[in-house]
Amino acid sequence: MKRWLSKNLGSAYVDGIPRYELFRLAGESLLIDNVSLWMDYHDARNETSHVYDKTTAGEVFAAAVKFSEDAKKLLANIEKKND
Repeated sequence: MKRWLSKNLGSAYVDGIPRYELFRLAGESLLIDNVSLWMDYHDARNETSHVYDKTTAGEVFAAAVKFSEDAKKLLANIEKKND
C-alpha cells in the first residue's frame, strides 16, 4: 500500500505520515474501502505485542480472518490500477 502510494502520489505525500493518514490516502486512491476498518486491523496487530491472554488472541484471530479478505481486495485493486 505504502509503496504504491509513494510511487503514484509521490514520496513527499507518504514518507513520515501517521498510519491513519496512510490509510486515508489509500481510501482516497480507492485502494481500500474502509479506512476505519484498516485502523482496527492495525490496532489488533498492536494488541498482540502487548497482551497475551486467550480472549485477546481470539479477537485478534477474528480480525486477522477479516483482514485476509480485505488484503486480497487491496491486492486486486493495486493490480487493477497497475494494468
